[in-house]
Amino acid sequence: MKFQIRLFTTADQDFVLSLADRFSDFELPAWRSRAELDGANQTALKKVLEEPEPESALLLAVSETGQPAGFVYVHAQTDFFNGQKVGYLSDLAVDKAFEGQGVGRLLMESAEAWAREQGYPHLALNVFASNIRAREIYEKYDFQPEVVKYVKPLGKASA
Repeated sequence: MKFQIRLFTTADQDFVLSLADRFSDFELPAWRSRAELDGANQTALKKVLEEPEPESALLLAVSETGQPAGFVYVHAQTDFFNGQKVGYLSDLAVDKAFEGQGVGRLLMESAEAWAREQGYPHLALNVFASNIRAREIYEKYDFQPEVVKYVKPLGKASA
């Protein structure tokens, strides 16, 4: 099956929100819950849909019949170390029904093309350390780890 990339329209809102749970579909750290991640991702996606950032794009992959198969959200971000604007791949999700059909690859290539068109020197993203599947995919597309965040659960604070 062939897929095309197009810009998000308001008619796509329910589809995009329906994929929010894809962002918690891996072994989570013990101190995180699926409900916590899903809620935060729903809230963030709703904000993107209702108040798009300048210098951003929400791109959909659609099948030959027009059925949405996945999306990617990219926007500008300022590099902490040099203050330069870079592209940031905030969200990428593929509907389970379309996995393994090249949709993710097409979305990754579209995100990179968008960042190049903007003249950004880098395209960055964040991924949970325990999301091995996603990390392997990103590394396949030449993303490299740069900064690693460490977390130490402290338990309940005493009064």
